[in-house]
Formats: sequence, structure tokens, C-alpha cells
Amino acid sequence: MPAALDALLTWMGDSRLVLPVMAALGWLWWKRNPRLACEWAAVLAALASVVVLSKIAYKAFGVDWRTIGFFTVSGHSALAAALYPLLCYALMAGAKPPVRRAAVAFGGTIAVAIAVSRVLSHRHTPVEIVTGLAVGLAVAWLMLRRWHGALGIPVRSMPVVLGAAMAAVLAVYLLPNVPAERVLSHIAWRIRS
Repeated sequence: MPAALDALLTWMGDSRLVLPVMAALGWLWWKRNPRLACEWAAVLAALASVVVLSKIAYKAFGVDWRTIGFFTVSGHSALAAALYPLLCYALMAGAKPPVRRAAVAFGGTIAVAIAVSRVLSHRHTPVEIVTGLAVGLAVAWLMLRRWHGALGIPVRSMPVVLGAAMAAVLAVYLLPNVPAERVLSHIAWRIRS
């Protein structure tokens, strides 16, 4: 895989980019339907818990399934699979059903590309990305199934979405790159000692 493409896909799954966009979606949904925003926050907390607990279990206690190549859930894959299908749907919610389905499929394709890049760059195993995709797509599916009619982003709110995306891009470049892996390794080290 070309280095530039790997860097782009890694960046698109980076929590410094994805989390601000997820927060902006939650804020937009809160303004129209607080219950929707609370459910979004709850399923994202569950997703984050699965990823973080798998990483700490492996790093602190050596919990893994080496025989199938599973060590930790891929956070990039899980976050991308939760965000991109929903974001694409939300941006196209006013369109006809075939366009909305295509938008969800496009978002899913972005998530799969991010996940595959994690394997090709030897950062995760296939089992880890499949698990991450499954967790993230479960979040997206749950939100689409329960809230599809309320997920749309009104045109007047597009500046907020664009602003959040621009802030997220700046965050990736301006915030220090402290990989979550390093933070979780430190937490695991503290748990062990």
C-alpha cells in the first residue's frame, strides 16, 4: 500500500479526527432530540469500553486468543465503522431511499478501507479488524434502525458540521500525537504494578 494512502486512511480513523465529528453530530442531534443524542453517547461509550477493555486486558494481563490471531479490538476500525456510515446517511437523509442506501454503503466502504489498511500496515490482524468493524457497524446499525428518521442534518446546520470537521483536521495536525496505544500501555503498566 502506498505510504500516502496508508497515512490518509490512518488519519481518517484517528480518534483526534473521528471523536470531534462524533461530538458535533451528538450536539446537532441534542438540539433536536436529546434522547437521540443520549443514545448516541451511550452506544459510543459502550464501543469505547469494548476497545479499551480489550487493549488493557491484553497489555495488563496477557489476555489474547493467539491461536486465531486476536489480541485487541482495532479502535480505528470500530470508530470508522460507527461514524462513516452514519455521517454519510445524515448528510443524505433528505434524499431518496436509493441515495441514502448508497450513502450508507459508501460510509461502510470508507470504514472497510480504513480497517484493511490496518492489516496491510501490520498494525492489526484480520481478526482484530473484523471484530472492530463488527462492533462499529453494530453501533451504526442500531442508530440507523432506531433513529433513521431523526438522523438527518438540516442544511442550516452544515456550517457546524464543516466547522467540526475543520477543527478535527486542525486537531490532528496541532495536537501532540500521543497514540492511544501508548496511553493504554501506561495504564496497563500501572495496573500490573
